[in-house]
Amino acid sequence: NYEYEFGENQAREEVFITQTPEFLSQPLDLVVNEGHTVRLPCLVDRLDGFVLLWRKNNQIISVGSQVIDKSNSKIQLDEVDNGNTLVIRQADHTDEAEYICSVSAYRKTELKHNIRIRVQPVITTSPQEPLLVNEGDPATLSCQLQLGNPIPKLKWRKCRRRSFLPWGDKLSENVTKV
Repeated sequence: NYEYEFGENQAREEVFITQTPEFLSQPLDLVVNEGHTVRLPCLVDRLDGFVLLWRKNNQIISVGSQVIDKSNSKIQLDEVDNGNTLVIRQADHTDEAEYICSVSAYRKTELKHNIRIRVQPVITTSPQEPLLVNEGDPATLSCQLQLGNPIPKLKWRKCRRRSFLPWGDKLSENVTKV
């Protein structure tokens, strides 16, 4: 496409008008296990002089083929014709975010990926040693969730039984008396 413009002195200028690239990649909503690698594609129909920019929660992390924070060795760009793939190695909870790939064009053009990181639960119990009580005496057991995403529900069950203890006045959220 060509368009002709006339300036003050009526000189004729020829200006090339390019169309904004269209995304070939689709937006992703991913849940990834902690420690795994995340690959976020950003491919367009033609890049022709445009530059791709990646943001994490609206903070710029790469421009063109350059990763901004060189100290973050977890992040790299795999370049291909007409785009790239943002690669996050050893994903952890700090990588959970909205990642946006945008094209350096006049018309706002962007592709959004959402990443959630699944973190294995870490639970502490009290007491930590086996508890020995006389029959008929009360015993208090507790467990506390230290880490985990999504937040798991905690339930109690007796050893070698398949069913969980019934909810009632004997149980609170993380403490039970038996």
